[in-house]
Parts: sequence; C-alpha cells; structure tokens
Amino acid sequence: MSGEIVRIEHDDVPALADDTLIAVAKMAEARIDAVIKIKQMALKATNPRDWTDQQGNPYLLVSGAEKIANLFNVSWSFLTPEPLYEEDPDGHYTFTFKGRFSMGGRSIEVEGSRSSRDSFFKQNKYADDGKKTEKTIDERDNKRDVKMAALTNMLGNGITRLLGIRNLTWEDLEKFAGIKKEQVGKVEYKKDGVKAPQEKKEGDKDADPNLATEPQHRKIRALLSGLGYKKDDEQHNVASSFLAAKIESFSTLTKNQASQFIDHLEKTAKENAQG
Repeated sequence: MSGEIVRIEHDDVPALADDTLIAVAKMAEARIDAVIKIKQMALKATNPRDWTDQQGNPYLLVSGAEKIANLFNVSWSFLTPEPLYEEDPDGHYTFTFKGRFSMGGRSIEVEGSRSSRDSFFKQNKYADDGKKTEKTIDERDNKRDVKMAALTNMLGNGITRLLGIRNLTWEDLEKFAGIKKEQVGKVEYKKDGVKAPQEKKEGDKDADPNLATEPQHRKIRALLSGLGYKKDDEQHNVASSFLAAKIESFSTLTKNQASQFIDHLEKTAKENAQG
C-alpha cells in the first residue's frame, strides 16, 4: 500500500429539510422549558430544613427527596434484598444500595455508596487533658450510620437524576425556592487535635443568633437518651447520619437543623412506642 489517503464523498446523504430543523429546534426548546419548570417546582416543594451545606455545596436531605418524589409521583424499589457489603483487609467497609426509580413510564437504575473511610464517619476519643485521638475501625460504633448514609445517597441520586436536577447551586435554590445559603445549616470539618467545641449558652455575647438554643440542645439529648443513645459520640453520630453532615458538637447545629432533628426524633420515639 502506498499510504495514500483516499477521500470518499457521499452525495446521496440527504440534508435535513428546513421544516425538520425548525421542528427539532422547537422540540429542544420545549424540553429546556420543561426542565426549568421541573427544577422550579421541585425546589419550591422544599424548605431550608431539607438542605444542608456540605463543603460549600447544597446537599438534599432525605426529607427533601421524599417531598420531591411525592410531588412527581416517583416510585422506587430495591434491586437486591440487602445492600452490597464489602470489607477490606484492614477492616474498613463499604455499603452499596442499588435501586430502580420510575416516573411516567421511564425508569433508571442507580447506586448509592458510603465507606467507613470517609472522614465523615471518623470517631474520636478524648483524654483527660482534652486531646483527642481517632478511634480505630474496631472501636467505632457507627456501622449503621454508614449503611443509612448509603441509602440516603441512593435516594438522592435516583430522584435528582430522574428529574434532571443534579448539580444544583445556591443560585438555583434562591432563584426557584427563595432559599438562601445563610438559611441552611453548615458543618465545619475539624482537623486539629483539640477537644470538640463546648456548646455556647444562650445569651452569651458572641453567640450566633442562627445557632440552636440551649433548650433545643437539651431536648435533643433527652430524646436521644430515650432512644438508647447515651454517650456523646453515639448522639453525635446519629445527628451526623440524619443531617448528612459531620457533627462533633451540638453547638454547630443551626436552629433549623435542630428543629428538623427534633421532629425526626419525636416521630421515631412515637413509632417505637406504638410498635
């Protein structure tokens, strides 16, 4: 072979007619309008308590995902009876849920995973001098929290993907739902080796008016204790799992987060009493 490039031209491939192009353009425009409308309606169904600020981005909590699913009649089911559980030689593990989400004749399959390696699930123990050291994987007691976080991821992934409302921004929330970033609780990830911050008392000069109050702190502790969570680490882990944000002290909770958490705990306590 000479290596010569041979150019082949096909004159028999018809170009799209003008009418067809116009129809395609109108259809695309209608789809864009529909996506914007769906996003607007979905976000309007939520409130600030349905979101959390996770590392600078809005993160939809289970309560918000359920509201959106009900609004658009989204149904879902598990693809496996139990989540996939994988354990590494060093003891760390990963839970993966698989589900099918359906709406209006369209279905998608999604996964949701969380790993014990995520810094979100680290637990600490404190010495008398206030210094903290990280617990080993065998010392932790939050395996259920990792599992439930994987379920939360699957629900959020399925509903937002099916509706085409992924990669939301704070501008989206404010534009379509009137929810501002400062209204949503934010959790800071602590990297130093000092003891977790002490809760500020209501009325302190430097207390943030948006933070949860001391009565809310007491209510949360009482409800968690009644559900069997007595230790600080246990209580913080339950809060972290529910709010999808690392909680090392209730002093970091906002009033909205605390109210949402209290509602959830009261509902759980009532269901346990009836069951």
